[in-house]
Amino acid sequence: MIFAGDNQNDDDALVFATESDAKPQPEPAAGPKKYKLLIVDDEKEIHVMTRLVLSDYSFQDATLDFQSAYSAKEGRQLIKAHPDAACVLLDVVMEEKDSGLKLARYIRDEADNQKLRIILRTGQPGKAPENDIIMNYDINDYKEKTELTTQKLFTTVTTALRSFTHLTDLEEK
Repeated sequence: MIFAGDNQNDDDALVFATESDAKPQPEPAAGPKKYKLLIVDDEKEIHVMTRLVLSDYSFQDATLDFQSAYSAKEGRQLIKAHPDAACVLLDVVMEEKDSGLKLARYIRDEADNQKLRIILRTGQPGKAPENDIIMNYDINDYKEKTELTTQKLFTTVTTALRSFTHLTDLEEK
């Protein structure tokens, strides 16, 4: 048997790592399921009110994970960062009169995200007539901000999440 220091350089001595008494920790359990809801609107009050109204929302035992952007540019970054988002509440008029429409096209064409449910919200319906928008953009709903009561927002988000869930289930099969 050779011991450290017996006719060897100290550089050749074997050194063993000490074993830790700690046992390997299991992976942390995933938290409760959450659906990502993106809010893209240049009005801070819209973000605050949406979060407030939907703060106790639950669908299929899952809650909402709110993500906010205050411009179309920030919205693009949000879409890239959260490709698994379920729904976006998207303002039409932000930096430009059609910023939201451009972002809707980006979502479908460039980001190639067909599952994300797009709900356009506008405070200026005359600048984005509903019939034209529905016919020319691949969106899932169109709402005027003034018509979105608590109940209608709840219904709109539930319908969008149900659709997202069906698309996700079909994709998995």
